[in-house]
Amino acid sequence: MVKNTLSLLSIALIPALAPAVAMAESEPTPPLNYAQQSVASMVKFSLESVKMSSNERMGLLGGNYLLEVQQDLFLGPAVYSSVTGKRGGLYVGGIEASLRKTVSPSLSIEPGMYIGGGGGGSAGVGGGLMLRPHLDLMLRNKGSSFGLSISQVRFPSGHITSNQIGLVASLDETFIYTQPELAGQSMLSSERGGLGFDRIMINGGSYQPRSGTTKLDGSTAGKIGYAGFRADHFLHEHVFWGLEGGAFAHGSSDGYAEVLGAVGIEYPLISNKFKVGAIAALGTGGGGRINVGGGALVKGSVYAQWQITDQVFIGLEGGMANSPNGNFRSRYELVQIGMKLDSANKSSHSDDLRQINGAEWALDGADYLKAARKSGAKESLQTIGFVMNRDITSSTYLTAQAHSALRGNAGGFSIGLVGAGIRSPEIGHGISFGLEGLIGAAGGGGVDSQGGAVVQAIPYANFALNKHIGLRLGVGRIHSLKGEFNSNVANAALVVKFGLPSR
Repeated sequence: MVKNTLSLLSIALIPALAPAVAMAESEPTPPLNYAQQSVASMVKFSLESVKMSSNERMGLLGGNYLLEVQQDLFLGPAVYSSVTGKRGGLYVGGIEASLRKTVSPSLSIEPGMYIGGGGGGSAGVGGGLMLRPHLDLMLRNKGSSFGLSISQVRFPSGHITSNQIGLVASLDETFIYTQPELAGQSMLSSERGGLGFDRIMINGGSYQPRSGTTKLDGSTAGKIGYAGFRADHFLHEHVFWGLEGGAFAHGSSDGYAEVLGAVGIEYPLISNKFKVGAIAALGTGGGGRINVGGGALVKGSVYAQWQITDQVFIGLEGGMANSPNGNFRSRYELVQIGMKLDSANKSSHSDDLRQINGAEWALDGADYLKAARKSGAKESLQTIGFVMNRDITSSTYLTAQAHSALRGNAGGFSIGLVGAGIRSPEIGHGISFGLEGLIGAAGGGGVDSQGGAVVQAIPYANFALNKHIGLRLGVGRIHSLKGEFNSNVANAALVVKFGLPSR
């Protein structure tokens, strides 16, 4: 089954990687004097103790990436997950809006609101909708801030309403972009575009829990298929940090997911085409009845990568995963296929030739019709999701997506998808059409996605509202490779388009 999953992952990428190879061999467009634009952004983390019942508390870790869409108004994706207590596997993803009101050069007040969906860890989340209004008092110093957050965490259709004071910290960043119509051109710039990731990759393989590792129901945790992704940012030639996430896609633990931050080192072994490295990662994991305690997870691994073309690489990775306050201990082996997006700046005082690639971010809402449950029932469920697309050519792109349940008695249900898409030129009045082919993992919330592996196809129509924003409407089908979760799906997405300069 793992081999089948890896084959499907490769098939999903073929339409996108073929043009990438061709682009690597083509002549670069002469650089023009385009003006890049920038918008203030911030990376924000919070940690608080949420009251689950009269005798239970859960440590909740939050992570946000927010862009200043208007003066002092920040908006962006956010995710919250359990790190302490006994609800490991609780994940909630959604969107955060925050105001920054400066009181003095060293003090700001930041009220905000989070809306998202998810669940897990057998918590009383109802349909999965989570609201988190908050007020943060921040001390500021040279681009960083820390302080206290007064917040309420509430699941309106569940049994959790908690008021608390927590810790919060943030780092100020800059998001570099260009106008979307400049995609395919080149420019001189000393700065990376977008989030600043230098490469992205998808991973597929297996986890092999150590002997004696048992699940929450007392059963033995056998070999489990895994699918995920990682994105890396190099601080200089040999040192990088990254973000990674994944889910179990085969076995009896559908619903397990993990999200981690990582640091690593990498060196060429024979030439610049063959490299070896090591990674240490810390984050959260859980679900699928895997015993991770409160949800904290640490991982360590080594890997080897071979650069096939200037843009495309493959690799092998092996390591160990450990839940410090659970009994989950596992060896894992992964196959990687990825794409180079950029590289660390050679000099902060000189410009480099950078290609402008089209990109899209989207806030997505979907309705999975008559979704099969493990109980035998069929009931529709609704999700909220965040989508990131990056153009390979003007008509093809890579996509990474994460969706979590908001309604439909499926709190804790989540889907992670990667794949490729193809789109038509506009045919008039800003209308275009497209098709996405995706593969990934889904589980939780009692949905019958046995094993977790799913494939999805979505034809869609896109309606441009202006040169930056569009409305995308799609109707398609999701299919569980082993379970009964085979549903028609309708989705609507608000899409933001921009260009990203990259070396």
